Amino acid sequence: MKRSIQCPSCLTPLGTLNYDSIPQLRCTSCQRKYGVVYGKLSQRSSMREVLLYLTAKLPRFYKRHYEFRIITPSRSLQVLKFSVPGAEDGIPVRRGDMISLLYTTQGYVLKKLIAITNHTTGSDYLLPSPVPSPGYLVATRGTVSATVFLSLLLTGANIFLLSMLSAASLLLYAKLAHTAQLTSPPLQMNVQEESRLLADQKLLTQKYSLEQRLGELKHESAANQALISQLDSLKRKMLQFDDKLYANRIRRTTSAVGILSKQMSNNQRLVSEYSRMIKMIEIEVETAQIADQLPDAENFTKTILRKLAELKHVEEYNQNLRFQLEANEEVRRMQA
Repeated sequence: MKRSIQCPSCLTPLGTLNYDSIPQLRCTSCQRKYGVVYGKLSQRSSMREVLLYLTAKLPRFYKRHYEFRIITPSRSLQVLKFSVPGAEDGIPVRRGDMISLLYTTQGYVLKKLIAITNHTTGSDYLLPSPVPSPGYLVATRGTVSATVFLSLLLTGANIFLLSMLSAASLLLYAKLAHTAQLTSPPLQMNVQEESRLLADQKLLTQKYSLEQRLGELKHESAANQALISQLDSLKRKMLQFDDKLYANRIRRTTSAVGILSKQMSNNQRLVSEYSRMIKMIEIEVETAQIADQLPDAENFTKTILRKLAELKHVEEYNQNLRFQLEANEEVRRMQA
């Protein structure tokens, strides 16, 4: 199923979601900005609340509360709690589905929940009306209520009676109003699913560190190659001019080239192994996003960490080679 979403205002495609989806999108047609949460629905709960029920013959009013726990491709947990009018559970998403939430934002925070898309089945659910966050609701309705309260107070209304009516109105409104709240709660090690997410997050952190280290190693190898070329050129000139006169410097230059060559060889090994580790981490994280629980996931994680520990010795050996280079007089002259 193609994981794409569209602007609910003008139906312009907003883009295709993937494992690297950005959290905010802008419609190219109407320029509206939306926040997006995309991931796998790990848990779903729904509860009906009776707002008004007098008799079977009179109209009845209900509210339905939902809680969605969504695991994103970055292995974070997002919890959405919201309510909609009505008694029936009409949102077409089930545990294990890949879904996305579309909402308007205030900065990077949810302002109003607009739509829910089930990318597994291809169905969309557009909320009857955008559901505001509690903060946005308080900011807007609270300002109006305070203005009305002060206006009535200035007209000489009874303060006690006015306060009681205001409190009752706020409680009633809070009971009837629908809100949506999106949070990212701290993960707990004693919860199996969350402990797995913590382990995956550590792997992703390791992946980002490895990617940064790859860039450093490639830059270092390029710099070493340039330095080797300079040292070789200098050595040829000294040999051509007077090999006996420059015997000590030729020896130091030869030693420096040997150290640099060892470094480059080690760097090539590190680049190759780190690239393999990055691919392994990507496979593990993406597979974990698909499967609820992998029986051998912990073994793969241990394999990755054990291999990284082995490569640490290569890094330490390279560090010793750097110290030797720093002590080489010819290298210091070239880098001065």
